[in-house]
Amino acid sequence: MGQGETERGGAGAQWRAWRDAAARPGVDDKLRELYAELDASVAARGPTCWASGECCRFEAYGHRLYVTGLEIAWFLGQVERGAGTGAEAGGNRGGGRAEGGGVRLPQFAEEAGSCPYQVGGRCGEHGVRPMGCRVFFCQAGTEAWQQALYEDFLGRLRGLHEAEGVAYRYMDWIAGLNEAGGAGPRGGG
Repeated sequence: MGQGETERGGAGAQWRAWRDAAARPGVDDKLRELYAELDASVAARGPTCWASGECCRFEAYGHRLYVTGLEIAWFLGQVERGAGTGAEAGGNRGGGRAEGGGVRLPQFAEEAGSCPYQVGGRCGEHGVRPMGCRVFFCQAGTEAWQQALYEDFLGRLRGLHEAEGVAYRYMDWIAGLNEAGGAGPRGGG
């Protein structure tokens, strides 16, 4: 990519590459395995989520969620297929859907500075949520293990990027969703 390319054109090409990679069966399988192993590691520590949804209200809670471009691309692909919705996935049936289908972009969040996939205080795409959402608990006493566990799995996620030849970029969730949405449907743009 040369200096002369526009920011949007370069970003659109990168989002297409992340979406294409996320759709490859090998990458999809490895992400699912990584998330399943992370979920088991978290469960073994026994934290409790009181389902308050406060952590998804990023500005109000005073924190940010950081993800990789591949995580966002995989997440959006799953949302487009309806893979993370429904009570059986721990979310609200169709909660992450925009009116008439498709994905919800940050400008459609119920509250500014909140996750657009939080609907009625609950995650509408719980089954396919990113790594940071899987690790973070606001329960007192969980901070000690969260950081180390997150860093371990983030390193493994970075290794997946490298092994699959996928560009690695770490970014804010809301900014990344905005950028991915600007890249157009399925990364076209």
